[in-house]
Amino acid sequence: MSRRSTRDTTSVSTNGRGPSHLQDFVIISGLSGAGKSSAMNVFEDAGYFCVDNLPAEMIRTLAELFRHPGSKVERAAVVSDSRGGEYLSALAGVIDELDDAEVVHKVLFLDADEQTLLNRYKETRRRHPLAPHGSVVDGIRREMELLAPVKQRADVCIDTSGLSATGLRRKVAGELLEPGAPRRL
Repeated sequence: MSRRSTRDTTSVSTNGRGPSHLQDFVIISGLSGAGKSSAMNVFEDAGYFCVDNLPAEMIRTLAELFRHPGSKVERAAVVSDSRGGEYLSALAGVIDELDDAEVVHKVLFLDADEQTLLNRYKETRRRHPLAPHGSVVDGIRREMELLAPVKQRADVCIDTSGLSATGLRRKVAGELLEPGAPRRL
């Protein structure tokens, strides 16, 4: 399932100043309306330090901050998606940089079919972030194209088309949280 090997980060030294406490760093991305906020809530309920709507370029800096010897953050999750606007295109490169820097991380990508996303947008009456004045369909298609490189780098890809919010939370917890981790569903 995972494209990376698991490393013990508690013994990794950053700049020779001592061990890092960061054990799990999850990047959540995917299509608007696919359930990223629900997924982030799973991590928040499990005690992760969570950041929503983080521009891609800041992920690398945040990961380094968490790896700093003075940091007490052991588990963190960030959401980076099309709300970040022009920064979205940098997300795949940032993931590659985390690989190169040997930052232990997982990428969760949330997907859904076009009709499901359209229905969700109709229910909420919200505008698509990539089509604020245009059609939701155009925004969805543009977002699919922009996020294709991120989806290719995902460790876990979940299609939320037929899932309820509760079903999504269970699936995310089952796939990405350690057994016995605190969960509040």
